[in-house]
Amino acid sequence: MIIPDEVKEAIRARVDLGALIGEYVRLQKSGPSLKGRCPFHDEKSPSFYVHPHRGFFKCFGCDAKGDVFSFLMRMEGLGFGEAARRLAERAGVEIPNADPREEEAYRKKRQREERLLAITEAATGYFRSQLEEHLLGEIARAAIASRGVDAPTAEAFRLGYAPHGWDGLTRFLAAGGWSPREAEEVGLIVPRRGGGGHYDRFRHRLMFTITDHRGRIVAFSGRVLPPPPGEEDDGKGGKYINSPETPLYTKGEVLFGLHEGRVEIRRRGWALLCEGNFDLLMLHQAGFSNSVAPLGTALTPAQAELLRRSAERVVLLFDGDAAGARAVRAAHPILAKAGLPAKVVTLPPGDDPDSFLRAHGAEALQQRVDGAPGIVEHLVEDAAARARDDAAGKAEAIAELGPVLTLVTSPIERQLHLERIGRAFGIRDVEAIKEQLRRGARAGRTR
Repeated sequence: MIIPDEVKEAIRARVDLGALIGEYVRLQKSGPSLKGRCPFHDEKSPSFYVHPHRGFFKCFGCDAKGDVFSFLMRMEGLGFGEAARRLAERAGVEIPNADPREEEAYRKKRQREERLLAITEAATGYFRSQLEEHLLGEIARAAIASRGVDAPTAEAFRLGYAPHGWDGLTRFLAAGGWSPREAEEVGLIVPRRGGGGHYDRFRHRLMFTITDHRGRIVAFSGRVLPPPPGEEDDGKGGKYINSPETPLYTKGEVLFGLHEGRVEIRRRGWALLCEGNFDLLMLHQAGFSNSVAPLGTALTPAQAELLRRSAERVVLLFDGDAAGARAVRAAHPILAKAGLPAKVVTLPPGDDPDSFLRAHGAEALQQRVDGAPGIVEHLVEDAAARARDDAAGKAEAIAELGPVLTLVTSPIERQLHLERIGRAFGIRDVEAIKEQLRRGARAGRTR
């Protein structure tokens, strides 16, 4: 997109740089300027200065600097064209386009998105109100309290309650002027099989509001609750029900907590990747507000790309069970191909981040994060621990590491990993290890 210089200047003049940056950084007055802690690196003393009247920012710690365009591009991981569109809308400036058809298509797409986003906002308000007002909201409030989630965290993540019954939300949205087709389009209601209306997708569940990296509400996750008094649990439905894919939401392209944690991720330079909804909430509450979680899916390349825009490295914090170990093994090639170095925190068997925090506290978890080994080191030790004690079992375990080592590009690192494999399996012949790794890598490519 080519934007005339006079339009760029109009956007710069009309967008309040201090107000824009203030949405991401806590700023304080400092003479004619504003200052705060830099959102692009970790620092204890503020060295990030904003000069609204002069239209630029500068950090004296990491030398980040620029104007409204560069700030939004860097903060949200956007290209210039998308950043310019957002700022132009904010400023009320029209961007001339050489292709009117492209501009019209973009306008219609935005109008449709805004309409659907208004429905998810309305549904969030409904779930939030039902948490406090509905007769059975106490069950959801008790579930929140039992997990140790405090009021500010519940408010920040907009927890709610989907009422017991079939059509509470359906009737609420209809009364607000939303058509059944629109509500169905964003996955909130489901058509009845025999026709004749719709019913609520989420019923008698604790509701988690899911935002994309821009803070827009795009989906919901509903956790099962104990049955109402006088009713029995029929066992139907999963522990969690998540929104289906919609025009707003594509599974595998959203990370729960990324919008809430984006500033801390940039400031610290790394992200803490966990699995569960409650794990994510408790980590944020305990001070690990750089935490994110996939939503009902293993880590995907698209999610890794989202992380790469904000983080320089990732720390994996999965459950201390076999499923958690498999999740680490699955995440490694995705993170490696995204160029994200990773470490792995190992929790005691049976623990998840939530239970570990409640039992041992944030300081104990921080110690484990500080001492976490690199992901390849972890995978080597994990393979050795899982290997059968006979020669064939060790050979098979070493072969499993073949695809892992092929993703290590540094010759020095690769040599150190080879030596580590030898120590872990009690084998001195490095050439024999190399040959077995090559066999494993060939088998991996064949699969």
